[in-house]
Amino acid sequence: MIGRTQGVLAATACVLWIGCTDPEERSDLRPSGAPEVLTVLVSNDASGDGILEGATFCKQGDDKRPGLVPANPDGPTQVCPDAVGMPATKVTDGVPLSWYVRIQFDELLNPDIEDLLPIPDSDLMQGSLMRTQPVTLTCGAANVAYDGYYNPSGNSVTWPLGPSLYISPLSHTGIPTGSECSVTIKGDVVVDKSGEHVPQTQIGPYTFQLADMELVGTDPAPPRDVTKPGTVAPEDPLIVSFNAQVQVDSLTAAEVLIREVADCKDAGGTTKTAVISEHVINEDGDVDKTSIEIRDSAAPTDAAFEPEKTYVITFVADSQVKQDIPDGGVVDLPAAADLSICFKTDELAP
Repeated sequence: MIGRTQGVLAATACVLWIGCTDPEERSDLRPSGAPEVLTVLVSNDASGDGILEGATFCKQGDDKRPGLVPANPDGPTQVCPDAVGMPATKVTDGVPLSWYVRIQFDELLNPDIEDLLPIPDSDLMQGSLMRTQPVTLTCGAANVAYDGYYNPSGNSVTWPLGPSLYISPLSHTGIPTGSECSVTIKGDVVVDKSGEHVPQTQIGPYTFQLADMELVGTDPAPPRDVTKPGTVAPEDPLIVSFNAQVQVDSLTAAEVLIREVADCKDAGGTTKTAVISEHVINEDGDVDKTSIEIRDSAAPTDAAFEPEKTYVITFVADSQVKQDIPDGGVVDLPAAADLSICFKTDELAP
């Protein structure tokens, strides 16, 4: 069960979706005829903000489809090519841990496609497609369990685009990165307010792909100027983050080269032994399964590195990290020539 505001910014009335009813048919929609699919969009907002959506399908030859949409909070966004005869380019970078699909129609659907359910301990309602299951969602030829909602608001110049069905997996963590996915509309379920069905030629499948396994960053990051490395608390480990949950023990200590050096340009120094573990993010012991902690085994108790030292950390050529599911994705870590992390440590906190 997914609240209508999850993963998107409400751009029209009924922002909180408290017992909302369908708006009157708008002049910029097309109430006559069967409900046409204008776009199929996939979340590809790598920042995690849930704002950007890439079109994996745009209905060719239809001037109702969106083009340049100024309403996107991140700035004007080109959804479909301005030339209405041109197709969309297949989305290949769906965000592995937060992707969803939005199917935009040219008119309002029958609202019975959705159930509005109370949110516990709240006066608010949230939409659910669990009962009607209006699409088939697959990744890697396996069916993906999902929920979502029907958004009756919007058009081709609002953000989010609408009217639309929002489809999101119940769990993202079991789907391999790089997976080929598709969404297919159930033509006998999705109908407009007059009872007309989505045309058989428009039910899909609409295909897209999740992004490959990626290293998304390190904390601390490599210095922009090696003569001016940043200073970190010795209690803080190096955190290496990815775009999916990782199998921590797929990275071994032998694949991490830690050197204590005189400065960042020092090609020698003293080699240290790495300690690799899950990244614990708070005092309650919560774990960020997309990140790995790296420490110096020689560090004092309750510290990650020795104080008042300069460190260079690199990865051995051909080292890899694996996604934490069977047959999941794999990422090759950059070798020293492409990623060298250098930093100084401060004094130990008293």
